[in-house]
Amino acid sequence: MFAPKSALAALALIPALAISASATAQPQTPGMQNLGEIDVLVAATMGAEVGQPGGARALVDRRLKLKACPVALEITGPDMGAAAVRCPTLGWRIRVPLDLAAEPAQASASRAPLQRGAAGLGQEGIKRGEPILLTVERPSFSLSRVMIADKDGRVGEVIPVRDEPRGKPIFVRIIEPGRATILGN
Repeated sequence: MFAPKSALAALALIPALAISASATAQPQTPGMQNLGEIDVLVAATMGAEVGQPGGARALVDRRLKLKACPVALEITGPDMGAAAVRCPTLGWRIRVPLDLAAEPAQASASRAPLQRGAAGLGQEGIKRGEPILLTVERPSFSLSRVMIADKDGRVGEVIPVRDEPRGKPIFVRIIEPGRATILGN
């Protein structure tokens, strides 16, 4: 008795599937948080899979070593383009960047409070002394920090900002009212 060619082809794929599954599976180190669990929880909470609009931009970096959380993880967001995952008992927290590009109307509506009118600049700038959100976004992570503008500026201009009054200034480009990015982004 001979098996049909399609059955033989399927049998030939079994070793390849086993190899690819073992290559993508994270070895579970005792006492360390399962990062795949974080990926699944973020996808379930955000309602979209990794790489889809509304979901995480990428899987959580497998080089990350977090102690295993003894209680349920808390997930909040989206906030500033990321979901925050934290372990309330151990105190660790990570931010998982989200792909929110498919929701421009919702994103611009949520930023409307940042677009308050600055005297003399209308909707297009920032005044000296006002807080500005400095963001750096890469495919697998995003960082953000509130800074203080050292001088007035409009969208597209480069201005100095500081994190504290006596801190060293850094130069940033204003990308929209209330938001900036480092030069080179």
